[in-house]
Amino acid sequence: MVGLQKQVYMSILRKELPRLIALSSGASGQQSLQNIVIQLRKACSHPYLFPGIEPEPYEEGEHLVQASGKMIVLDQLLRRLHKTGHRVLLFAQMTHTLDILQDFLELRRYSYERLDGSIRAEERFAAIRSFSERPSADSGACQGDAFVFLISTRAGGVGLNLVAADTVIFFEQDWNPQVDKQALQRTHRIGQSNHVLSINLVTARTIEEVIMRRAERKLLLSQNVVGDDVTEQDGNGTEIRAGDLRSIMFGLQMFDLTEAHEESGESKMSELEALAENVISMRQGNGKNDRKFEINSGNLSSRREVDIGKSASVGLEADFDETSYLSWVEKFKELGQSSGDLDEHVRSKRVTLHPEDKNVNVESAIKKAKEKKLLKWESLGYRSLSVEEPALPVDGDVTSDSGSVHFVYGDCTQPSKVCPSEPAIIFSCVDNSGKWGHGGMFNALANLSPTIIDAYERAAEFGDLHLGDLHLVKIQDAEQNGNGDYTWWVALAVVQSYNPRRKIPRSNISIPDLEICLSKASFSAAQNSASIHMPRIGYRDESNHSEWYAVERLLRKYAAIYGIKIYIYYYRRSVPS
Repeated sequence: MVGLQKQVYMSILRKELPRLIALSSGASGQQSLQNIVIQLRKACSHPYLFPGIEPEPYEEGEHLVQASGKMIVLDQLLRRLHKTGHRVLLFAQMTHTLDILQDFLELRRYSYERLDGSIRAEERFAAIRSFSERPSADSGACQGDAFVFLISTRAGGVGLNLVAADTVIFFEQDWNPQVDKQALQRTHRIGQSNHVLSINLVTARTIEEVIMRRAERKLLLSQNVVGDDVTEQDGNGTEIRAGDLRSIMFGLQMFDLTEAHEESGESKMSELEALAENVISMRQGNGKNDRKFEINSGNLSSRREVDIGKSASVGLEADFDETSYLSWVEKFKELGQSSGDLDEHVRSKRVTLHPEDKNVNVESAIKKAKEKKLLKWESLGYRSLSVEEPALPVDGDVTSDSGSVHFVYGDCTQPSKVCPSEPAIIFSCVDNSGKWGHGGMFNALANLSPTIIDAYERAAEFGDLHLGDLHLVKIQDAEQNGNGDYTWWVALAVVQSYNPRRKIPRSNISIPDLEICLSKASFSAAQNSASIHMPRIGYRDESNHSEWYAVERLLRKYAAIYGIKIYIYYYRRSVPS
């Protein structure tokens, strides 16, 4: 783990301290304990899985790699595999993790395909077909073909033939070893002519190591009882009982409870390079199949062959003595009592961060200019519908799982068909020209209410149409349209610039401005207990899918922060006869 991961891991445990203490005293709370385990697993994979951790505004950069120990190792592995012409299946449990991995592949400019539960059937078949195509003799391996296939374990566990890959990397492990085993079999099919290397990335001394050891026990039990050829068809193996609290506490003695120090990247880089080289070299010279080795940064010079029957217990239960367990509970109690004072100290520092007079003067000037503009608009009879940018809650619950994103078929300008008798915000992208467009969403919104076009054109007339602005137009005649007595709004997000001198006057969607507008729309939806309805933005069948996945990541982020529902609409096209 790197420093940021340690901070997130420890902050989760600090926050859940009251429930941990209650569970340690024998209180029943299986569901509560499961939630803590899920959050700890996220911290082990990547801290950006929690809303608000990543830098704002978000831009792809080296911070994406340096924030996670797993990502640093993965970077070294893929660099060597790409150089030597291998092709990789990269599995993860959560689609959010796939989003981060996709950003990483975009950063390193690796070609890839992606498959998860949200991918439609035609896209799935196209991705498999693209990855399975053999590179031409004169193009070289991995030139013009997908180097990595990103797959969620559950979506890609059954029914695929991906023998074009000869390396399988599990970024996250499943509680049920048979699920990972099924996923690995995607490369062991007729037509596979290479040795397949399987790599599991596990964060040592954390809940992930507990999951790995328990998976080995289950696999051993399956082999002893029913043989190696039988695969479990059900059971996720995710049950956590109150008696398993010590599994959460496993490895905490490796951390500093008060502060997580950043490790020197330069001092560790040579060890990480040696680790990656050691792993890659295991493809040759094994002598027999299905041999398992464990390699970690503390033992790079040798490879320890794993006997599942022994490794499942050695090194895990030895650390779970009762005395050590109780002492850690006492340390957490002391830490919980002092955490409130620490948070108050941080808040007081934040208030006095910039006390210089010049900053105060600048803010005062901006405030006066804004007041003058509002007075002018008021005298001319104009009232701005632009939404102020909300301040994200400093003390917000970054581990909250509330809020959700749903994919549906239909027309997003008719949200009553999905959410009858509920307030709704229809989200649409516009440019800063002040000229209403034609076709598609423009026609649908024009048919919905004439006040929408009027509000947009008046905003342009009074100079109130800038990139990043979100104009929230209340539809007054919703009841007359037969939509009930509840309220709808249309959120016009100004995320495209317009220049008539360009060959294509309207620019592409600006992702930073889109994020600002999504933040405003999500805040407004939370304030009005409404859901957001919008078309699939930034996606075309002919273009790269990366833009849409960046948008989807923002949607999930703000749905989680504000605890709202966001509906993404696919337009069902009529099939020509």
